[in-house]
Amino acid sequence: MATDFLALVQRDHVDLQKELTLLLDPIASPAELRGSLDGVRLGLTAHAEAEDIVLGRFESISLLDALVAQARASHLAQESALSALVSARPGSASWRERACHLRDLVRHHAAQEEQYLVPGLRRHAPREMYTALAGAFATERLRQLAMLQPSAPLYFPEVPEVREVREVREVREVREIRMMADARVS
Repeated sequence: MATDFLALVQRDHVDLQKELTLLLDPIASPAELRGSLDGVRLGLTAHAEAEDIVLGRFESISLLDALVAQARASHLAQESALSALVSARPGSASWRERACHLRDLVRHHAAQEEQYLVPGLRRHAPREMYTALAGAFATERLRQLAMLQPSAPLYFPEVPEVREVREVREVREVREIRMMADARVS
């Protein structure tokens, strides 16, 4: 049996929920936060773009036009929330608030698609169009992922104690280099 469109979008939504939950982990390291944020950014962008492209085929069906528009509007709201999250300091109260908001948007979007969009597509789209939807979505999602780049590393300000330890190490290294140079000269 062929993979259904619903199964593919559900997998995306579950993956996004997992990564968004990791962004809320209070003991996550900066590297873990960067990885999870990049996973959210890449996954959300590829999912939204692929879904918008393949669902565009159904806009001409009047009974589906509003459902497709709602999915598009939901993606735009998620992208806006992601942008707000990226601009917050990782681990801060605003970071957690924005990550929770984005997770709620994804959760609501997933429920809307499961309850309304996919049943509407099954009911009103021509059978051959719906049957081809999963393959078209999977292909387009891969194409979108191939065009995306991982983010540049996020800036995480150093804790003063860490900076001081580095400075002490650098001073020691400079002293050792000078001592070695003086020993060679003598």
